[in-house]
Amino acid sequence: MKMKNVLMLLVISLLASCATMSAQKRDISRPMVKLGMEKIAKNDLQGALIDLKKAEEANPTDPEVYYGLALTYRQWGKPQLALEYVGKAIRYGDRLGFEHPGMKSEAYNLKGDVLSGLKRYDEAMDSFEKALRDDMYTTPEYTLYNMAVISVIQGKIEEAQNRLNTALMKNSHYAPAWLLMGKLNVQKGLNAEAENAFKHAIQEFPDFTEAHWELALLYIKIEAYPSAIEHLREVVRLDKDGPLGKQAQRTLNDMGAYGE
Repeated sequence: MKMKNVLMLLVISLLASCATMSAQKRDISRPMVKLGMEKIAKNDLQGALIDLKKAEEANPTDPEVYYGLALTYRQWGKPQLALEYVGKAIRYGDRLGFEHPGMKSEAYNLKGDVLSGLKRYDEAMDSFEKALRDDMYTTPEYTLYNMAVISVIQGKIEEAQNRLNTALMKNSHYAPAWLLMGKLNVQKGLNAEAENAFKHAIQEFPDFTEAHWELALLYIKIEAYPSAIEHLREVVRLDKDGPLGKQAQRTLNDMGAYGE
């Protein structure tokens, strides 16, 4: 056998060995990441950190590990650490291929969200634009919504509305986009359009406290008081001890409705 052929076989063998090793590491890190993400959802950040650090040790090139760590530190109020880890999620984002399509875009979206929280809006928009470049990205409506929020902050209302329209074309069931669309329509005095948007938000997510609150305020504005009372009572039910719930209860008291 010629030396060239021998070398080729060695390369193929090495690649196959690396692929097997990578798959084995992924089999170990995947369930740890799942546990970590479940703990993040429950706000058990210490527990999430332990699971995700174990996953990092088992598989230091798994982008989902670093995405989870970035989420943990963002929720913990440590944005610089979140940016450090989301950078690693971006670096390794293509490694999962069709197992997790659009992983890198999700990481870019998270990076943009963290940067937006730091009021670094130009950098955030750059990250969001990078997130949208991948046709395999499965939730572009999240990024378009985030971009719309920045556009509102910057006073670019038409731009924000265009982004929301695109987000809802991508996913007409995305309730936060309907809520923000409703708020923008209220600002423009388009009460019927605002009512329709808020109702869409509630249709998609019946327990959407903020949507009930905004719809109640709109009904008070147009003097549709029975409808306002209905949605204020929903706010109290959903957020009884929270700020919106308490504010809704005060408003009901002022209206003489007192809740139920």
